[in-house]
Amino acid sequence: MAVDDLISQLSGRGEKARLEAIKDLKQVGEPAVAPLVASLLDEQSPVSWSDAGVILRGIGRPAFWPVVEAIAVAASPETLRRCAWAFAGFGAEVIDLYARALSHEHPRVREEAALGVQYCKEAGLPALPDLLPLLAAPDDEVRQRAVWAMAALGEDVLPLLQQVRRSGPGHLRPGALRAIAEVAGEQAFSDSDRAAVERLIRIKLTREAAEPIEGCGTCGSWLALPTSDHRAICEALDLSTPRPATMTLGFAAFYCDGHGMADDNQRMGRVFLTPRLDGWTLVMGPWYAYADADWAETVRACRELSERFGQAQCYWHDAQTGSGSWVICQGGELIRAYDQDDRHNEAGPRLPVEQGKTLSFEEDDEDDVEGTYCDALMVAAAMSVSPDSIGAQTQVHGHGLLALTKFGRQYGVPNGTLPI
Repeated sequence: MAVDDLISQLSGRGEKARLEAIKDLKQVGEPAVAPLVASLLDEQSPVSWSDAGVILRGIGRPAFWPVVEAIAVAASPETLRRCAWAFAGFGAEVIDLYARALSHEHPRVREEAALGVQYCKEAGLPALPDLLPLLAAPDDEVRQRAVWAMAALGEDVLPLLQQVRRSGPGHLRPGALRAIAEVAGEQAFSDSDRAAVERLIRIKLTREAAEPIEGCGTCGSWLALPTSDHRAICEALDLSTPRPATMTLGFAAFYCDGHGMADDNQRMGRVFLTPRLDGWTLVMGPWYAYADADWAETVRACRELSERFGQAQCYWHDAQTGSGSWVICQGGELIRAYDQDDRHNEAGPRLPVEQGKTLSFEEDDEDDVEGTYCDALMVAAAMSVSPDSIGAQTQVHGHGLLALTKFGRQYGVPNGTLPI
């Protein structure tokens, strides 16, 4: 059957005929490449872009460079997405071609070639010498994709990266440090690199300004205590190895640890103790790691902490849905508890900030509930300090710390680079 007939068969109504056409077009090979690429570049094409991509991937090497050029000339975000999807899946059989594409003049081709290498995982190691220059690419997206690709290649990339850190070339040294952090974490840093990072943090701390977490950054759990005694907090929460951290660094660790790809044990590995903010220290992250994380244990822990520090408030906020929970304790007594997952756990009278407002479980009631929605950020702002309302008006004393929980001591913390 002619190529045009087979391609027409892809958009027909018969599933069996479509599957047979996919199989036949893969066998046809190079003569089928041009019309399939044209269908990717045509948003009105009746051919499914995923079918076209699957066939081009199956054709392999003869389709590689035509798809590269399609990425370079794609006229819309949608056609670019289609072409990039096809391109990323050619596999390790064409790792030599991916390596060559890493030096293509078009930055999006370089970025997608790095993604193709990333998908090859350890089999992509032959492309490492060609991937290395992208650590100094002028485009942020290309540099970041190169770092992620190196992480996927595994720890066999470390000797080359560490050599760059020792001997240069100089323009690659910053990117090499980021890649080392992404591949194996800070434990793979040399003594001199570790000292340089610590020195930069100390310098940044001298001119740090209070700023709120931006965007969806306030997503997770935190504890508020009316003290600046970091040592006492570490003792109470079984935290160890406290190290100075800017608020930028600490808030980034809080967000990235909770939303990255590390396993659950590492995601529970560290917390950020803020400077004293308007009289309160916030412990951002899994502060409860020293105890069980169920609701009853959270309430018990908060009561005990309030007995020690006078007050203790714990919060949980979901930045995507706006839902959340809070526990407010004073002098060892529970003042207010609200659990968005189980209304039967609610305890104590509503706080003044909650009056006349809607709580999340009330949205399920049969009667219409009117009023402003009340979330954990709103309660925190009224009762202590909300992480998203820190700013120039906030009184700041001291500096923040990153500290390890018992999980961090046993399992480590997530790899990756964080802003300072």
